[in-house]
Order: sequence, then C-alpha cells, then structure tokens
Amino acid sequence: MDEKTFGVLIAAYETHGPDVLFNPPKVTAEFRITLASWAIRNNASYTEIASKFGYTGTAQMRAWKEIYSKLGPNGLLSIQKGRKPKMPNKKPKSVKKLTEQENRLSQLEDEVLRLKIENEALKLLASIQQRTDNSQK
Repeated sequence: MDEKTFGVLIAAYETHGPDVLFNPPKVTAEFRITLASWAIRNNASYTEIASKFGYTGTAQMRAWKEIYSKLGPNGLLSIQKGRKPKMPNKKPKSVKKLTEQENRLSQLEDEVLRLKIENEALKLLASIQQRTDNSQK
C-alpha cells in the first residue's frame, strides 16, 4: 500500500471511525454529485475528500471529478454500478465446462482480493490503535 492510499484511509478513519473501513458510504448518484462538486469547489485533495465523506476510492473520485467537470451533474447520474454486461457466447457445451471453471477461478480471485483488502484494513486499524496508545503514554 502506498503512502497516498494510507493517508486517505487514515483521514477517513480519524473522522468517521473504524466502521468506515468495512462499511463505506453507500454510493448513489447524489453522493457522486455531492462529492465531486465539493471536491472541485474546494480544490480538495483525496485525503480531504476522505475526511469529509468517509470515501476512500481515489480512482473513482478522480473519475467523478473529471466527469463532473466535463458533463456537469448529469454526467454522474448515468453511471451504472458494476461491469458492463458481456455479449452472450454461443459456444459448444464442451467449452461451457471450461467457462464454469473460469467463473469459479474468478470468484476465488475476487475472494482472495477481498480478504487481502480486509487484512490490510485490519493492519491499518491495528497500526492506528498502536499509534494512539503510544501517543497517550
């Protein structure tokens, strides 16, 4: 984890508490618009945005600010959550088993990534708590 990402997580944690690391704010069109417009108006850094909104997705913040700057609030209303749907494949059934295996592999990779993120968040929380304990001594 790089320093910038760590700083963003710390800012969100300090303002919103440990719950924000595991239960981030619900992302709605209104949330994207509010976050992007505030960030642009205040020329805010990712750390400042994380502190204000409890949101730590820097890539999304950057994209939302860019869309808002180019298209205004209406540009953020049309964003769909998740991946774009794939075109259906018309493959023989023998290849379908391979696709099922690939799907399972993808699910396992997603689970590993989720666990790695959760592990990093727990390490961050322990580090913050240790810093707090050391500063109180």
